[in-house]
Amino acid sequence: MDKQSTSIYARLLSYLLYSLLGAGISTVILAYIIRFIYIYLPLPVEVNYLYANMRDGNGFWYLLFIGTIILTVIYYALAIKNMATYFKIISRSVDEISEGHLALEIPIWKHGGLSPLAQNINQMKEQLKALIEDEKKATQSKNELVTNVSHDLRTPLTSIIGYLRLIEEDQYRDEVELRYFVDIAYEKSIRLNRMVNDLFEFTKINNRDLALKRICFNLIELLKQLAAQFHPELIKADMEIELRTSTDELMMEADPDKIMRVFENLISNAIKYGNGGKKITLVVEAEGGNSVVKVINYGKVIPAKAIPFIFDRMYRIEQSRSVETGGTGLGLAIAKGIVELHQGDIIVSSSEVETIFQVQLPLSTKH
Repeated sequence: MDKQSTSIYARLLSYLLYSLLGAGISTVILAYIIRFIYIYLPLPVEVNYLYANMRDGNGFWYLLFIGTIILTVIYYALAIKNMATYFKIISRSVDEISEGHLALEIPIWKHGGLSPLAQNINQMKEQLKALIEDEKKATQSKNELVTNVSHDLRTPLTSIIGYLRLIEEDQYRDEVELRYFVDIAYEKSIRLNRMVNDLFEFTKINNRDLALKRICFNLIELLKQLAAQFHPELIKADMEIELRTSTDELMMEADPDKIMRVFENLISNAIKYGNGGKKITLVVEAEGGNSVVKVINYGKVIPAKAIPFIFDRMYRIEQSRSVETGGTGLGLAIAKGIVELHQGDIIVSSSEVETIFQVQLPLSTKH
């Protein structure tokens, strides 16, 4: 039996005990009043005779017993009338809430065993209201995602179809132009494939359906490999990458492919938006049982109003959809999801001097 039911039953039992006690006292007082009337007041002979017979026999005690029972019932009914009234209020309120009137608040009476019940119903109503709001936001967010993804997928797909149509209809001057059309269609196909893969990966992460293949590896070595992997893109952007660390080994137990994806997205983001600074700095430190990696670029500042939304899906700072800077809008959301699946944290700060994406991940406890 829960506390709420126990409270109600205890209140009803206390009402019964108080009613029984009050009825007993009232019956005794009434008996003394009757005795006083019999002794000190002149009464008809028939009344005196009836009282004498009842007093000498058991009728007087029967009368006291019956009177006590009747008064107990009356007192108990009066005592629980307040609770019955409150119960009707709660019942009507629940009916209205069930019809969708979630703004209704059940009043809390200070006295009465049903107060905890009313409080629980109010809390349940607020939770239901919050769930409905979350569901509305989720539906709206899903619709926005479908709309944005449809727009992003349609752009390269339209180009692919357009150039393939030109090739199909032999609308090219020579083999050089044919090669040009094929190259553009191929590049658009790669971009389309990347966008579809991002969407699938984000969906898995968002639904917590991404299986992690955890192994023990050296985070420093992973970042060195990643820096070398970005060398061609850095040269093209006229940038360089610098790795700063006081140790050659930071062992962690995680999914190396997924962790690499996190820093791929962050470095790629730094190249897109920080090329004005000509450099990207990776600072790796160990703090307690965690590794802290800072991906720093020295480009344009991120507006303060954009910081709270920077990891939201499909969010772009400049709201453009260009191939060079727009991307899929899912990279940072994917990075955040992967970090959280590893029980880590990722935050961003930006000033006129630098923009820092800081990733904190737990280190391996195995030595």
